[in-house]
Amino acid sequence: MQIEKMRAFIIRVLFYCIILGLAYAVLKYALPFLMPFLVAFLIAFILKPVINWVTQKTKLGRKPVSVLLLIAFYVLAAALITVLGTRLVIFCRDIFYALPQVYDTVVAPALNSLQDTLENWVMALNPTLTDFVESAGNSLSSSLSSMVTAISTGALSAVTNVAGSVPSFLVKFIITIVASFFFVSDYYAITSFLARQLPQKARDMLFKVKEKGVDVIFKFGRAYAILLSITFVELLIGFSLLRVDYALLIALLTAIVDILPVLGTGTVLIPWAAAMLILGNFPLGIGLLILYAIITVVRQMLEPRVVGKQIGLYPLVTLVCMFVGTYLFGFVGLFGLPIIATVLVQLNQSGDIHLFK
Repeated sequence: MQIEKMRAFIIRVLFYCIILGLAYAVLKYALPFLMPFLVAFLIAFILKPVINWVTQKTKLGRKPVSVLLLIAFYVLAAALITVLGTRLVIFCRDIFYALPQVYDTVVAPALNSLQDTLENWVMALNPTLTDFVESAGNSLSSSLSSMVTAISTGALSAVTNVAGSVPSFLVKFIITIVASFFFVSDYYAITSFLARQLPQKARDMLFKVKEKGVDVIFKFGRAYAILLSITFVELLIGFSLLRVDYALLIALLTAIVDILPVLGTGTVLIPWAAAMLILGNFPLGIGLLILYAIITVVRQMLEPRVVGKQIGLYPLVTLVCMFVGTYLFGFVGLFGLPIIATVLVQLNQSGDIHLFK
């Protein structure tokens, strides 16, 4: 009897390992190829309530309403992307072109002044160390100059690489547009056809996963809206105390950047603080570093708790899912794995599946 239980346990573990392995392989390797169709389906899913509402109010056919709304969606999206993208490109171009000039006119004089000050201090304390300080200062100045040149060159190279990838992106974009027209026009026919290919039990499970998944995604978005608001308030208070110009606008933009896992507030605050320290504005530089430390500690403490509370997942499990998801799948995994884990927990609690007790 004991051997049978052990055998059943081993078979069950192997089954789940195979399922997880297949899921990982699909997400890691098949997802990039399916992404245009998934994005098209997501657009159709988002527009579905609007299409239904307009169809009911106007008594027009679903297909013409779907096509018109989809065209309006793409026109609005294209206009928004064009305006924001153009401004972003111009802003980045001006920054990278200005970096060498800023170094020559601002950073280099500040470093020379700092070096002279250090040499005077050293001469007053120990004249034998003057040559060492001068050599270190020259080495630092040379390194920073090389770094600025490398950043400018690297930025231009990155722009070239992005331009080279435009044809591939354009093909995927066109496929997404064409597929989205089919999805919005025949949404119910396509989803009904796909559902009919599944057994009734699997179909019922799919609808439950969809219902719970939409609910979890909404709660997940609300959780990160709370975190963004907290970060924004912290930044606004900090910038106001440090008497930073345009504190409200800079706090809002930095809070939005903080949502991105690869970037975070450190992308803005750390270079800013370093620049202020180099230029001799020590109160602002130190204040920005302290503000960054406070925001980082608060974010690390609150993120698992807030997200876990909103989606009903234990904070430690939320933290593990976010870490593993980011490690395996990057930005998508940061949000995707906690959502999947929450859906599985809710299905297990409702008795639809039996993963754990």
